[in-house]
Amino acid sequence: RIPYHVQSGKIKGYDPVLSIEAALKLPNTIDLADSISAAVAGADYISINIPYIKGTPEEGGTHGIIGKDIISHFSPDAVLLNFARGELVDSEAMKEFLESGNGRYVSDFPEDLLWNHENVVILPHLGASTEEAEDAAASMAADTIRDFLETGTIVNSVNFPNTSLPDRPEHAVRFTVVNRNIPGVLAHLTEAFASEKLNIMQQINQSRGEIAYNVLDISTEGHENVVDFKNVQEKITMIDGVVSTRVIYGTPGKGYAKNLEGEYFI
Repeated sequence: RIPYHVQSGKIKGYDPVLSIEAALKLPNTIDLADSISAAVAGADYISINIPYIKGTPEEGGTHGIIGKDIISHFSPDAVLLNFARGELVDSEAMKEFLESGNGRYVSDFPEDLLWNHENVVILPHLGASTEEAEDAAASMAADTIRDFLETGTIVNSVNFPNTSLPDRPEHAVRFTVVNRNIPGVLAHLTEAFASEKLNIMQQINQSRGEIAYNVLDISTEGHENVVDFKNVQEKITMIDGVVSTRVIYGTPGKGYAKNLEGEYFI
């Protein structure tokens, strides 16, 4: 996600939230760095591919994330390609870099301090504003929400891990659980289902930072009474560390429960 570069025909990249699944899909010709500084060092071309989040990097944001410290690791003739957001780059630090060597800055976000610099190339920012792009973005957003409501699948979230489980088997109820990413919660979840003699057919657990997200398919065989599932939902919702749960069965969007400071809320 931050940034990929070309150096003697080689590609290096850095992504602080790269999942194992995504890493395995990368070509083996790509080297993964352990920091932004390591990724940009010695690069000929540097591409930024990250979202803009208000606040400095120290505050958990990305404003000015490509600042003086990172730019100090650039090669004197490095070319920075920024088609993500203009605010990601510290303009003062970039101007100082451009005036000290033969580097280049290419972007589609004109900035007062840089737009007319001889080593800056500003391109039209049109792609995301076309009618076709707006339709595609709206369709993608609708599909993403529908998938979450119907299956519990999460993709492209800014604060939750990408999570996808195969289609729910026949004769199964799907549970989703949001919890704090702390040790022991998953074990307590499985114990709760076992105590109600409910069989877990398949499950997935993913985490991102302080949040963990679980999707579990529970067999309905021998448990046709909806009360059984309501009882276990309350039990798992009230586990220490669990934030909320959802039962996906019947009408999408229903079956939500939350642990509000030790009180069960549905």
